[in-house]
Amino acid sequence: MPNCSNFSPGGTWYDISGVAGRGEPVVLIHGVGLDHTMWDPQVQTLGQSHQLVRYDMLGHGRTPASGVKGISSFVMQLVELLAHLEIEQLHLVGLSMGGVISQAFAGQFPLRLKTLILMNTVYRRTEEELRGMRERLRITREQGLAPIAQAAVDRWFDDEFKAAYPDRVAEVRQKLLANDVTAYTAAYAALVEADSEVGDALTKVRCPAMVLTGEKDVGSTPAIAQRMAADLALAEVVILSGLHHLASWEDPARVNARLLAFLQANS
Repeated sequence: MPNCSNFSPGGTWYDISGVAGRGEPVVLIHGVGLDHTMWDPQVQTLGQSHQLVRYDMLGHGRTPASGVKGISSFVMQLVELLAHLEIEQLHLVGLSMGGVISQAFAGQFPLRLKTLILMNTVYRRTEEELRGMRERLRITREQGLAPIAQAAVDRWFDDEFKAAYPDRVAEVRQKLLANDVTAYTAAYAALVEADSEVGDALTKVRCPAMVLTGEKDVGSTPAIAQRMAADLALAEVVILSGLHHLASWEDPARVNARLLAFLQANS
């Protein structure tokens, strides 16, 4: 596949970059409220040795929302994109909601995966772990995106990071605020209710897997990371000290080193 940016026949905006012809491509799925550019800090490092496919989820970035009915809608979107790009085998990387989509895809198509990387995501949540997400969904429905965007920034970045990298923080906040509230709410509702669709999908995965999260990620906790690893046949758990939910933006160098080493070891 040549490097390019375009729409799939199903309306998904995608971007292909990096080195072609060196094994299976790396497909990266972003988190809710963001878009494919969330992976910008990873492109230069990973693209030197792999071909990267990034795309905007339904209702995010340049991809329109179209009849979202749970997490399965986002899995179907990924299946359609892979068919368009004629990708059969892939390395799949998902962060936050992207990780949940990756789990659901992996449960349905485990033999298509060369590797699976789950970053700062959730799995088989308890009611206590779901409580905060349900509250954020309620606030979004009643008050819109502004309080949710501020709350996300406060969870994802500490004061020291905000002072050191105000431009990064402002960019993330602006991406969140730029969402269509109806599309965002539909996606977030799908994320909240995803466990009933995902189930124990990871028990079906036999490829090498890495589960990564931040030590201080209060939503995608180290305990949840260990829960995912327990259901995976070949899992490596990485807990990054001092980092929060958007670890790939907080410390790209540290995250990229982990991603690259894992991909190179399993390519």
